[in-house]
Amino acid sequence: MKHTIITIGRQFGSHGRSIAKQLAKKLGYAYYDKELLVKASQESGLATSFLESMDERQASPFFYSLLAGPTQFMWNDQFISTEAMAYQAQHDTILKVAQEGNCVIVGRCADYILKDQERLVRVFISADLKDRIAHVMERDQITEKEARKKIKEMDKSRAAYYNFNTDQKWSDAANYDLCINTSRLTEEKTVETILHFIHNLLD
Repeated sequence: MKHTIITIGRQFGSHGRSIAKQLAKKLGYAYYDKELLVKASQESGLATSFLESMDERQASPFFYSLLAGPTQFMWNDQFISTEAMAYQAQHDTILKVAQEGNCVIVGRCADYILKDQERLVRVFISADLKDRIAHVMERDQITEKEARKKIKEMDKSRAAYYNFNTDQKWSDAANYDLCINTSRLTEEKTVETILHFIHNLLD
């Protein structure tokens, strides 16, 4: 049976996670965000706390130039960095859940990992910076300066992780089937737009 898989890439503070949850609920699909880390931990034997510490984070190129040291481990009969170990565990789990049934997967290069999936819909959620700042300030109860810094750091981290592991550019419209700016639509309207797009694309 062919399953429909929806991947949601998102800028930090753009309401991407909330939209993904609502989408999965309306469709009756399995939802994977942080849940993916737990499942990857169970499948790989790696600690959930370890996977969380590496979640959508990428070390610097200099870090990867080190050929030996505490960042290298023997795993599955090969030397591998801690970052590569965490990525591989999530990579394998994403492939596995995609075979198990319909699902919505947030981030973690799922759009690239599943690029050969027949019924794959790749969505990217963005928003204007001022709206993202306001959302993060309210959600995390922090100052504007703190929110701006957090957004910059999180987007930079996600971009570095995606770019390194896929050799493509994070947030590039060419890598997605649908890009939506949530500064133009409410969460509810965004979900409706994605549902309408999926219906026209796959049915």
